[in-house]
Amino acid sequence: MAEENVIVIEEGEEKKKDNKKIYIIIALLLAVLIMLLLLLLVVVKKKKEEKKQSFNVEKIVKKLEKKSIPKDELKILIKKANILYKIGKKEQALKMLEKIATYSESLSLYNLGVIKLQEKKYKEALQYFQKAIKNKDSRTLSAINAAYAALMLNNKPLFKYYINLAYLYLPELAKNKNYPYYYAVVMYYKGYEYETIPALKIKTDYEPNKILSAVYEYLKDPFNAQKYEKNPLYKGLELAQIGEYQLARDYLQNTSAPEGEFALGLVDLKLGLYKNASIIFKKYQNQNIFPIFAYLKPSLFDIKTAQKEFKNNFLANKKDFYDLFFYYAPYKVINMNKTIEYLQKGIAGIPLGSIEEAQSSLSKSAFLSNLNLQIAKAIRLALKGHIFLANKEFKKLYQKRKDSYIINYNLALTYAQLGDYKKAYIHFLKAYHLNPYDLKSGIFALYAADKTNIQNQYLIASIKDDLTDKTELENAMLAIYTGDTVTMAAFSEKPVKDKPLWILTDLTIKAIFNKDYLNEAIRLNSMFENDLISNLLYFYAQNKNLPVNKIAQKYQAFFYHLIPYLNEFYYGASVAREWFFDFARISGLMNRVRILLVKKAKEENFDIIPILKRLAFADFYTQHFEESYTIYNDLINNKNINDAKTLYYAATAAIGAGHHNNAIALMTLAKLKNPLYAEPRFALGLLWQEANNLNAASIQYSKIPNGFKSQFFNFNIKQINE
Repeated sequence: MAEENVIVIEEGEEKKKDNKKIYIIIALLLAVLIMLLLLLLVVVKKKKEEKKQSFNVEKIVKKLEKKSIPKDELKILIKKANILYKIGKKEQALKMLEKIATYSESLSLYNLGVIKLQEKKYKEALQYFQKAIKNKDSRTLSAINAAYAALMLNNKPLFKYYINLAYLYLPELAKNKNYPYYYAVVMYYKGYEYETIPALKIKTDYEPNKILSAVYEYLKDPFNAQKYEKNPLYKGLELAQIGEYQLARDYLQNTSAPEGEFALGLVDLKLGLYKNASIIFKKYQNQNIFPIFAYLKPSLFDIKTAQKEFKNNFLANKKDFYDLFFYYAPYKVINMNKTIEYLQKGIAGIPLGSIEEAQSSLSKSAFLSNLNLQIAKAIRLALKGHIFLANKEFKKLYQKRKDSYIINYNLALTYAQLGDYKKAYIHFLKAYHLNPYDLKSGIFALYAADKTNIQNQYLIASIKDDLTDKTELENAMLAIYTGDTVTMAAFSEKPVKDKPLWILTDLTIKAIFNKDYLNEAIRLNSMFENDLISNLLYFYAQNKNLPVNKIAQKYQAFFYHLIPYLNEFYYGASVAREWFFDFARISGLMNRVRILLVKKAKEENFDIIPILKRLAFADFYTQHFEESYTIYNDLINNKNINDAKTLYYAATAAIGAGHHNNAIALMTLAKLKNPLYAEPRFALGLLWQEANNLNAASIQYSKIPNGFKSQFFNFNIKQINE
């Protein structure tokens, strides 16, 4: 027991001794830590005082006045002056640098020059760099910056002198880690763009992407150019420049800079997003950041571009086929037998299906027989190709019998063939209301409405209510308008009657389904073998799968086959005029067509106005703009031809001839004549924007349906060159 107690006591005494040692060590460590903290506080305080003192400009200036600062310390002071400049204390920084300059010009003149560059005071900057070069300090960099200043001053001889000087001094920086960047800058300014690329890809303290982007842009490698440009504004502009408008839009939407938002508006114009563009330009109506100028599309005059657009756009959608329906639609008469007898006296071989007897509830009388004779006279003009004159006659008849379904229908048909779809819609609709049993009148009203972007859901519903199993043709014609592929497919699988509209409906459905329609074109051509459109349709159906340049070559020979059938081109439907011009443009025959029209205009006395219209059009396409503008002026001012299309074409000729102010007036009249005519609205918007009237431009853009693409006009921007 005693031994155990002793052991316990000894153990307890050792613990007490150990505890005392630990306490002493802890106390010593704490004392040391406190001393270190105190020392650290003193050092930090001293550093702060030194820092505060180092940025005390007055003390530094006094010290400089004594000229007692070593060269190494001067370099540190210059760095501090640059820091002051960067944090916004420009006056203090300049005061320091100017005092340093009085003591050591070679150390401060370069920095003063850089500051003046940043302030865009290029003349003063150049003076500082010239002095720095003379003092042989930082002279390579001074020479580079002097060249830049000279460039900004548009002094090309001086720019060339200093960049050559920089090239001469470059070896002085050979050991500098930033030498590759300096070398690249000098090579870039000397015009050796390709040589800059390897140097710029070597890592230095400088960011090379901006120069790399510019170099690749110069080397016509736009995809690499935009890869190296990180700023969304510049990247968006780069992409817009190469025509990648959707990608450009993605970048420009991510920049808040006014330049970016304005550029987004221009890109939206290119993409056909007119509502968005209108909002942006309305916002910047007093700040035209990127001025534009309107111009006529090169495709109008360049054969290769015209060929490309022809391949993409000719008979490319259902609206293009509406014109063929109007072209082959029959005219209506009250009494077929007497009409045929009258027509055969003036026309040999009336084309099958060109006229039909109307199912009219009107009672037969002497008055109606006389009316039928007058209708027949107008139809004879139309069948001989004189659509303009036929339209005039039907307008006179309409003034006598506005409630006549037959007159409204025939008047609508001539308007549609002349390309005045708004008036065609009005009279087709009236004809349908006067005779709801004639579903074709209602469907033609929808076709004309679609050509002018008018919607009439009530009319669609009304026609659908009257469709039956017996109205097989009308079912298919309406299906073309509504996009009902099931009904179209069902029609195409059945035998088609040997009538123009039946064959044309089948042909249109096959085109919509991307199927071959040569057989249908052959059937129409056999019915109307002396007809311009049937011959052109047959030619196109036969060759449409060839490369477009081959189509153009084949047409050069086929053109002479068409010479006997040009009556329809001279006087007839707008589709005949447009198709004949389209094929002439892609085959290089526009001057030949113009010669034919000049000759025809000298010979014509009976129906001169259509000839003059086509001659003005041919003058336009052969870039005889002043002649074209003169003819259109004569038509408008002296011959009272003031429909929307004539006014519009006159305006395009005015732009070609450089009469932009006159073009604005003509476009305004065209727009007033037909507010839904998108072409003059787009052109007018561009012309107003070109004239810095962004408010007026935004109003026009706001009324253009998104997705519209102008056939005639485009625009250019200095910052986004096409």
